[in-house]
Amino acid sequence: MLSIVPSKDIETIAIEVEGRASKADFEKLDHIIREKVSEKGHFNIYAIIYKVEDSTLFDAADSADIDRDSWSQARKFAVISEKDWTQATSGWKGFADGLETRHFSLDEMNDAWEWMQE
Repeated sequence: MLSIVPSKDIETIAIEVEGRASKADFEKLDHIIREKVSEKGHFNIYAIIYKVEDSTLFDAADSADIDRDSWSQARKFAVISEKDWTQATSGWKGFADGLETRHFSLDEMNDAWEWMQE
């Protein structure tokens, strides 16, 4: 499941992912991204990823009807997880040219927020 959680800043969308992510989860995230882009012109993602089923995460993302123009406005993507998922986000580089991605372990959540503020 992909959940939207409170964010520490107005330019960042904070999410938690655990277990199975669905197409509906990504479409909900897409709606929030569209709103953020219409308000700010860009956005960051702070993603805490717990244990997930790799294939369902990517299948759900691929099957969702997302607005690639809005997603292309991503600036920073902090991936907080025991597993380094940054390679998995490399596909974004094709349509979000300025995207900076960095991995943080679960005990580095504050470091991730600090990086988002830079």
